[in-house]
Amino acid sequence: MAEFKVLLIGSGGREYAFLRKLLQSPEVKVTVTPGLSGMLYFLNEEERSRVKLHQEVKATDIKAILQLAQEIMPDLIIVGPESPLIIGLADELMAKGFKVIGFTAKGAELENNKALTKAVYQQLGQPTAPGRLVTSVAEAIPFIEQCQRDGIFLACKTNHEAAGKGVVVPSLEGQDGIDHWMLVEETLTQMFDPKKPLGFLAKAVLLEHCYWSLREWSAMYLLGKNGFCLPWEPAKDHKLLHGNNTGGMGIVTPAPGFTMSDMNQRLAIITKVRKYLSDRFGIELCGILYEGLNRMGLIDYLIEINVRGGDPETQAQLEYILGIAFHELLLAACEGNTGILNQVKVPEDLVQVGVVMASKGYPGDYSDQKGKEIIIPGNLPENVIIFPAGLVWEDNKLKIAGGRVLMVVGKGKTIAEARAIAYDVVKEIKHDGALDWRDDIGIAA
Repeated sequence: MAEFKVLLIGSGGREYAFLRKLLQSPEVKVTVTPGLSGMLYFLNEEERSRVKLHQEVKATDIKAILQLAQEIMPDLIIVGPESPLIIGLADELMAKGFKVIGFTAKGAELENNKALTKAVYQQLGQPTAPGRLVTSVAEAIPFIEQCQRDGIFLACKTNHEAAGKGVVVPSLEGQDGIDHWMLVEETLTQMFDPKKPLGFLAKAVLLEHCYWSLREWSAMYLLGKNGFCLPWEPAKDHKLLHGNNTGGMGIVTPAPGFTMSDMNQRLAIITKVRKYLSDRFGIELCGILYEGLNRMGLIDYLIEINVRGGDPETQAQLEYILGIAFHELLLAACEGNTGILNQVKVPEDLVQVGVVMASKGYPGDYSDQKGKEIIIPGNLPENVIIFPAGLVWEDNKLKIAGGRVLMVVGKGKTIAEARAIAYDVVKEIKHDGALDWRDDIGIAA
């Protein structure tokens, strides 16, 4: 069996999910950069022997990654996070002849420029919420005041990537005697503040009408050449922790009330988007596309687009891809081999609930938790997977190294069953008060 080498770029839970899936094929060897040592803890000895971490190479260091790629000559390169894609990493790698799962810089503008994406979808007659792009608080005030008079709530979205934290929805009910629209002004002030109180500095913000609905869902697709497209199971993300803006704090998949027939309807739209981008801008999409959607009545409004697998959605989604080696599927996407799609099998009656455990204080200051040990129970049930994210493995101990630390995924035939399985393990993880999580994943679905 010929060796198959993969270079995997990233270090979070999404990248561990890729790693875990790739290693199910014994011929695959994976180099991860930068990676985190906590990834290795959950692998067996044989799997660890096929993994090498290069923690000295940052995901955005194009020169160093090019050098590493030329040293190991991988058969496939997977770029996990969006930041390297936005600065053109995939372009540079493909120019050297490497096969890459990851959008070009032009393709990555779908996430980096929300106003552009909104314009593309509107040009194709696809519903998105009305909005206004602003570059200062002063510029925004007339629009905010008009929305207040009309009783329209607003979401504040940075017009560029912000590590998944650039969307803030101020409380619709108001807070501490301050109404929603004043909170919008305060949020904009923080977004444009050079001191980065929200963790990022906005150059421009899209103020968008907020269509509040519990029927939010996520649609993801593996895209490739020659019209290659594999829609994944619909998922339900859970944002916010104690009312604060965060990355995803849990998932349910399939999303309640949604099926693959909904995905197939979205697929027709994605086909139009791909054709428009190709014809108008010469953009070909090869990688993972994520749509955040909100269903109002019978209409799905586009809320956001990401040019990479959702985190934590990807972790559970890969469990639905059976019948074919994962590296062969990704390689087929790069080569436009659509015939291989018929080999993909999806398990029936599989429901997954994932609970993200984060450092106490996240998304704010959690520095006091870094380095603290957590203990994972031994002999985990077969219907449980733990996906490490912000974890390091030092001196045979697991230690906290990030905001979102890990996700526990329970598998069952119903949401209630999968939820109970996941939370049973969450309760068994020892952390001495260092971790926090939502207790309503699967209920708020």
